[in-house]
Amino acid sequence: MAIVRARAPVRFCDLGGWTDTRIVPEGRVLNFTATVYTHVTLEVGDFGEISIHSCDTDEFERVRDLRELEYNSVLDLFKAAIKRTGIDCGMRLVVRSEAPPGSGLGSSAALGVATMGALYHYLRRNLLPYEIARESQALEVEELGLECGVQDQIASAYGGVNFMEVTYPEARVFPVPLAPATWMELEDRFVLVYTGKSHFSTAMHQKVIAAYASGEPKTRAAFATLAQCAVEGKDALLSGDLDAFAAAMNANWQAQKDLHPDITTPEVERLADRVFAAGAIGFKLNGAGGGGTATILCRRNTVHTIQRIVAEERMQILPAKLDTSGLRIWEPAS
Repeated sequence: MAIVRARAPVRFCDLGGWTDTRIVPEGRVLNFTATVYTHVTLEVGDFGEISIHSCDTDEFERVRDLRELEYNSVLDLFKAAIKRTGIDCGMRLVVRSEAPPGSGLGSSAALGVATMGALYHYLRRNLLPYEIARESQALEVEELGLECGVQDQIASAYGGVNFMEVTYPEARVFPVPLAPATWMELEDRFVLVYTGKSHFSTAMHQKVIAAYASGEPKTRAAFATLAQCAVEGKDALLSGDLDAFAAAMNANWQAQKDLHPDITTPEVERLADRVFAAGAIGFKLNGAGGGGTATILCRRNTVHTIQRIVAEERMQILPAKLDTSGLRIWEPAS
């Protein structure tokens, strides 16, 4: 029996999100990856069936061969990965994520990256991180017909901090070389908070996309601001100016809220008000918003106060250390 394992980090603190989608001619995105991982275990052997199990949702699918795999909103991403790679033999695929559900951290994209990485490794196909990211994004768009940007898969495949120039569905990826002092300050002063499962629906996504496509001025202006925030955030990081980076975070968050009223919630607004009063200098929701997770950048030596407020709001703190490895694939000894 062959065993392949893979893990991929999730994305957080994305500036310029939404501009990596099909509706924008040219986008700009800056994002980070956290030491919060998705995990895939692939076992290939004489099982006489293909089985997929999600430890997070406890969903389970079992079929005799590739031809029986059907998309039915149950583990479809993993079915699409098996179909796209064409592996038609006995296998067990077990997946799990350290990110909470509806976190806005791109965990489904990270699971796609880890799954494609494991499957291609078994096939002895050596792909670059960018190629894995493109294949993983194609699962959602080409195989499942979903709306999907490109930043999440790229972040998970590369790891670290990345700036992207997007001409959908392609992107030029520039890993951002942070000075050691900037890296350490960010890890010390970032707080990643799970505010509760995101309620931002597909219908809301479609409304934002329709408003942009129709030329609605406020939406177009917000998209332009989002892209500019990614550039300004990158420049701030390269110069080690975290006050300027916080300003880019805040401008990005305001532009996100300008896209749709449901991108924020009363609970998120209360959290933002409290942490800014206690020493935060930057705040934004990750991903599409509507709940999920928030990234907070604190003034030096105020993290403990911010964490106390998060606990009082009955919200969960997640690891905010920066991943350095991206997608990792290995074959365990046993």
